Amino acid sequence: MNKKRETVFMGLGILVGLTLSGPAAQAADYLTARPSSQTFYINGQQAALTAYSIGGNNYVRLRDIGRAVDFGVTYDAATNSVYINSTQPYQDEVQSAATVTEESVQAVLAQLKQTYPTGTEFPTPYRSTSGGPYSRGTHCSGWATLCSDAAFGDLPWRRIDRPSWEQLRPGDLVEYESTESYHVVVVVDKTDEYIKITESGTNNHARWGGQYFRWWLEQQPHYISYTRYPQ
Repeated sequence: MNKKRETVFMGLGILVGLTLSGPAAQAADYLTARPSSQTFYINGQQAALTAYSIGGNNYVRLRDIGRAVDFGVTYDAATNSVYINSTQPYQDEVQSAATVTEESVQAVLAQLKQTYPTGTEFPTPYRSTSGGPYSRGTHCSGWATLCSDAAFGDLPWRRIDRPSWEQLRPGDLVEYESTESYHVVVVVDKTDEYIKITESGTNNHARWGGQYFRWWLEQQPHYISYTRYPQ
């Protein structure tokens, strides 16, 4: 490994982002992530890295380091393994119609559940570059966008007004507004009668295991979904 790579790895803690990290549930309070205000330099040049402070340490995504320093980072979903290749240049992993399936999306969501179990605060504000409908990056929409980006990468968003039950798939975002609340959730799984979801609230904590019944969703005056599965 050359000198520039050594400099970065010695100077920065590495958070293997989204699908690659795994804080323990019992350490959730200690592992609250907040945006870092510190400036990072690589070989004397300022680097535009998004970092989060967790437990007094700075963490950045492994892919962001690979992009900045130029080494290969790949993920093998079949073996749930991460590979770092210092002899290869960095290349963005592009999601395509051939690589995104309901099974691959559910595998990503399962890994996110390990990384952010119920009660864990996710990095907020979450700043997405995928051009989605939610730019706020906090609360329910921030968590939903983080989950979607982890599963679909840079695939485009598509809005469906009042989707049929058959159109809802794992990884889709469901937005509704009732007389009591406005909310955005992520579909984890679906039966004939209800969807299983992950969500967040005003405390920016991930929650898993919720359910929404079909009859209830379909009677809401505002009910839409966002999908990123290729048509």
